Amino acid sequence: MKISDAQLSICLGNREECYNFTGPQFSNRMFSITHSQGQLQNGRLVSLQLEAQKPLRLTSFSMTLEPDIDPAARMLVNGYQTWTQTREVTGNQRLGRLFFPARPLLAPYGDYHFVKPRGRGRFHSWSWVGFNNEGNWLLVGSCDESAGFTKFTYDYHTRKLMISCDCQGLRSQGATLLKLYIGRGEEQTIWDEYSSLLPPAHRRLNPKTIGWTSWYNYYTKIDQGIIRQNLRALSESGLPLDVFQIDDGWQQKIGDWLHVNHKFPAGMDTLAREIRATGLRPGLWLAPFICEKNSELWKKNYDWVLKDRQGRPVRAGWNPGWSGWFYALDFYAPGFQTWLREVFRTVFKDWGYQLVKLDFLYAVSLHPHHNKSRGQIMCEAMDFLDNICGENKILACGVPLGAAAGKVDYCRIGSDVAPYWEDKFLASINYRERVSTVNSLLSTLHRQMLDRRFFRNDPDVFILRDGKLAINENKLTPDQRYTLFLVNNLLGGLVFFSEDITSYTPEQRELLSEMFPALETTVTRFENSNNLYTVHFQAGEDQYIALVNLNDSAESITLPEGAWFHPEYFVCRQKIKLRPHQSICLRRLAPHPDRPWLLGSSGHLWPGAQVKPLEPTVDGWRLELVAHAAPHTRVWLGTADSQPVIINGEEYTPATRDGYNYIIV
Repeated sequence: MKISDAQLSICLGNREECYNFTGPQFSNRMFSITHSQGQLQNGRLVSLQLEAQKPLRLTSFSMTLEPDIDPAARMLVNGYQTWTQTREVTGNQRLGRLFFPARPLLAPYGDYHFVKPRGRGRFHSWSWVGFNNEGNWLLVGSCDESAGFTKFTYDYHTRKLMISCDCQGLRSQGATLLKLYIGRGEEQTIWDEYSSLLPPAHRRLNPKTIGWTSWYNYYTKIDQGIIRQNLRALSESGLPLDVFQIDDGWQQKIGDWLHVNHKFPAGMDTLAREIRATGLRPGLWLAPFICEKNSELWKKNYDWVLKDRQGRPVRAGWNPGWSGWFYALDFYAPGFQTWLREVFRTVFKDWGYQLVKLDFLYAVSLHPHHNKSRGQIMCEAMDFLDNICGENKILACGVPLGAAAGKVDYCRIGSDVAPYWEDKFLASINYRERVSTVNSLLSTLHRQMLDRRFFRNDPDVFILRDGKLAINENKLTPDQRYTLFLVNNLLGGLVFFSEDITSYTPEQRELLSEMFPALETTVTRFENSNNLYTVHFQAGEDQYIALVNLNDSAESITLPEGAWFHPEYFVCRQKIKLRPHQSICLRRLAPHPDRPWLLGSSGHLWPGAQVKPLEPTVDGWRLELVAHAAPHTRVWLGTADSQPVIINGEEYTPATRDGYNYIIV
């Protein structure tokens, strides 16, 4: 891959000097840039290192490559942070600019204040970029963001890829400007190789985790009565959950994490103790790098509030559920980190919480300051959180993902979901972090490869309830609800929901039970054709495909070779037509010539995944389900011929359909 040119910009006094060079190396009397690379099985590792005679104040660094990319290849564009939309694009699309009047309110959430979209066929991606040509991938990924976030800008017209280090504000005598993995091949293989090059993870890989959170049903309108009511209902349900998390609404003000509001008179320690008594791990929401103007923190420690060059407080966003504007805090302000240590000591040791959801983390790196770039600030802040949380679990949210890799247990990988499919107004003004179910699903699908490589993926909650008008009404259609339910369970390493299960209809209770037992799934192949997805995966020894239609129209999809089972469709071959926003999962058949064999089942998201292998008995076969299988499960068994079969002591006479002899138990 040829480097056509490179550029380093530095600040010398009040002026900016730009140094242009060709090739990967450069030196002058002030600094040198050296290049090294190592060959790997599917690609290579490339590093560019800056060494200077004395500390330099950097403005930017970029190099331009001329990769061999098919014009028809789709580009995987990774958004700036958790909530920023991630998807595949083509050369005839464009990244729209955020509607100008909305910028004061919405720009802080993304990269709008320092990156401008550049028209049709020109896109930028953060930390990594992929090019997908019919399943043959080119992946270029950053292995080190400590000097600055890595930005990839591709122009479909010139077919050039510019790779930039967002090092504005960094003062350094030596820095790794870029450390890149460049690999080609099958998606899962090159992601394995890329992730193996990242700094060693400090945190052990967690098993698939299922839990409840208060946010998406009650939002800030929680109190200890609501918490106890839901805790009791979940405990009595017998559902095999792991975590019970109290979200926003317990604190006095944003920033006042040691001050509990009047709605929790028993105290946060009492609730954590009650949660642990049910066998669940207690979790608590905090936003450690922001505050409100009406907080005690603002009044007593205003010097901790991050200021811009004019000395004005830096706005991190606007939230109508709080007091309006909220502000970023200065991670390096004297005393701030000491105070944060006390906050986390209180939450973990005094109160007894074992998981923290840390939100709005992007705010800490909104502006370069203290001679550090945005990326360096974000990486150092994440290292700090990793360190002070110790053995307790971290769920990160609203964070640039490259800075979170290996430093958190779980990480949100998409925008907030909503009790509706899309926010058409926010979509029309090109707000990529918008609260929207389809927006969240896009990122969940296109960041699926991060799970168990960077952290466990948190795709956000599923929503099954009907709700009440003007309170918590769910406007998602049945197909949309099921798609969210299926995709989150398939691709999530952490799967949360927020419903009061006592409000469920019998059908909703049955559907909830179909996610248990919650099995680890391994994606083996991922295909996208204009928002029509085929996800090949394994659960245990069985092979499945999930078909996901995010389009507003019905779509036909060609099945992979072989025969596939679904309890409604029976055996499927060739094509299936999906309704708008519909998703289904099918199990690959493996017939046995001379004994009963599993076609599949109802009662689980992955047909047949809750069925134990058949065991021979004296007069027939024993069929059993695994623990926590849904009571309404029905099992389809194929038979070698039309002769009666004895299962669990009962005789079944096979029926015939589509060339298969089968029974239903």
